[in-house]
Amino acid sequence: MRFPEAVARTTQQLEVASLSYGQGFQNAADEALRIVYAASGVDFWEYMSREDHPHDLVLNDDAVSTLQEITRERILSRKPLAYILKEAWFSGQRFYIDERAIIPRSYFAEWIPDQFRPWADPDQIEAVLDLCCGSGCISICCALAFPNATVLASDTSGDALDVAAQNIQDYGLQERVRLNRGNMFEGIDQRFDLIVCNPPYVSTDRFRALPPEYCKEPDVAFHAGEDGLDFILEMLIQSGQYLTPNGIIVVESGTASERLEELLDDTSFTWLSTESDEKALFLLEETQLKSVRNKIIKPPHISKPVSVNND
Repeated sequence: MRFPEAVARTTQQLEVASLSYGQGFQNAADEALRIVYAASGVDFWEYMSREDHPHDLVLNDDAVSTLQEITRERILSRKPLAYILKEAWFSGQRFYIDERAIIPRSYFAEWIPDQFRPWADPDQIEAVLDLCCGSGCISICCALAFPNATVLASDTSGDALDVAAQNIQDYGLQERVRLNRGNMFEGIDQRFDLIVCNPPYVSTDRFRALPPEYCKEPDVAFHAGEDGLDFILEMLIQSGQYLTPNGIIVVESGTASERLEELLDDTSFTWLSTESDEKALFLLEETQLKSVRNKIIKPPHISKPVSVNND
């Protein structure tokens, strides 16, 4: 079976199965292409970086059998392809991944290579904190983007940190990327020039409506209370004491962004636009966090105290 035919057939099979996407691949055609690469043993990144495909490649019987096995597992189990292949790509880098951690995908991938300019001076970034680090992909990419910085990767999940540890070792960054297990800022006793965080921000209603593929990932990485802001608000209350005087915090708020702006309507968020969303990442400077904290602690339109639901 030739490469193009294998991709076409696999695409059709995936489309008929009515699967859900968005965990590294956006549609059936993208996933089919990756499956065929995996089955054929051809280096995926080599060809993707060239924006070309081995059209003349012929899959032998073993490769066709592997292709069928991967496709069958994807359809019958509804397991995300990244978990099947034990591989995910983030900001042009390859990472190991399994069910212990959320599959790497974040708007941060578009901003880390640019070093959050002009709000950050790369030469002044010496200490970075990655809260909710999961597989460690953001931590590692920050270490690569800021070669003079040390990075602390923190998460409440020991399982996720085990995955992060493997990725850190794969990149040879053990001397620059350290791990911390704790909820929020638990176990952290220093200040940072840059805090990055891709926290849980899915509201209860959205969480209940997640497709089967997303339910294969750790719940703790998604659900953040009724409006999706339990973690983010508590983090903003505490984060000021962990930033250096000229430090910044960058947070992915995703589907909770609109509600966040409603609650903190007088806060001058800097929204970092991306290809698909203009309000998915926000940036705040250390000097803004005191007023943000006061606003959250005594909000006139919330009847109950802010609490964290990250267990």
